[in-house]
Amino acid sequence: MSPLLASGCRLNIPLLIFLATSVLVFLSPAILPLGKHVGHPYTAYHLRKNAPVHRADPKSSFPPLKQPGRVPVPFGVDEYSHNFSTNGHGSPIIEKRDLDFELLVCKGGQLLEMIMNAPANNPWVQEDLQNGWTKREDVVAEPPPELDFVLDSMGISRSYIDVKPAYLNQDKTFVDADGNPDTPATLGYYHNKMIPTSGTIIAEANYSPKFKAPKQPLPPLNRWSDIVWLSWLAEAGSDASNLILILRNNIITQSTRDLLEFIHSARPDDLQLPWPGIAYDPRSTKEGKAILATSHGQGVAYLLKDHSDVLGRRVPVARVFTVAEGAAGGSEGALDDDFDGDSDDGDDFDDEDFLYYYILWELRDAGSPPLKEML
Repeated sequence: MSPLLASGCRLNIPLLIFLATSVLVFLSPAILPLGKHVGHPYTAYHLRKNAPVHRADPKSSFPPLKQPGRVPVPFGVDEYSHNFSTNGHGSPIIEKRDLDFELLVCKGGQLLEMIMNAPANNPWVQEDLQNGWTKREDVVAEPPPELDFVLDSMGISRSYIDVKPAYLNQDKTFVDADGNPDTPATLGYYHNKMIPTSGTIIAEANYSPKFKAPKQPLPPLNRWSDIVWLSWLAEAGSDASNLILILRNNIITQSTRDLLEFIHSARPDDLQLPWPGIAYDPRSTKEGKAILATSHGQGVAYLLKDHSDVLGRRVPVARVFTVAEGAAGGSEGALDDDFDGDSDDGDDFDDEDFLYYYILWELRDAGSPPLKEML
């Protein structure tokens, strides 16, 4: 017989359960850490009862955030190298219910600080493309037709003489970062068009090697921001410093669309933003910072930072506009996904009642006065 029972003492089962629960609660911060750092300050947060709460600014015109006690996994967690590459880096997909506007604003502010102050980092040269990449030559040298009115209004040439296709496919074996030869092709591709005479890049369809082949080694050169710069440099030559516009075309990535719909949800005209749309300066608006933190802004941010030695310090101002269903898309390369190796928000879309979003990044001199209001 148990000594306790022999002594006439009875076990108090409810008390024991209470004590055991108290010990577990006391030790839970050590047992359940908030998150695992993976090389960047923007790490995957695990939900916990006492996790910090990111709430909307009380002065904001936007509706209160849903589920204010939840801390979502941030957009674009980078588990690997210098970019916030998620398209193919395996971070959790962010759904609309997890959207945290203020968290994106914070991240966008840090990207802006990086653009303005971090040193350039430009390790790649044209010869690096020979390691697994092929440039397609059977490409029509004209912008997507739905952009005619936009380009014409800005005086940007649509002539096949001026438009330079840069369709690069990762369709050959390559030597990976560990020196292993004959690594199988990932079948990723970056399809963009350069217009050097107008200082413009049109991003059409971009699927990173990591997105296309998430379980195999990647070619060392694999990010959109690096590939598109080499393409721009090859076409613009000595005029590379004249880059002033980057157009993300027909955005279908749900996480980016969720943010844009969140920002414009108070508009009376059903989210439509006909050209020239609305411009958001990240220096003066929360909206500009949040858009910069999306997958369609991160690659632009790293391109500007990495090549500030050529471009000078430029600030990306996001001009958002829409084209109604039926006026856009319909051809290969017409839809710009964010699966480009510069972010991790790859997800599918539903084309029912679809409204096409575009972001025209206006690369303004860092010394220019910020836009004080949305234009």
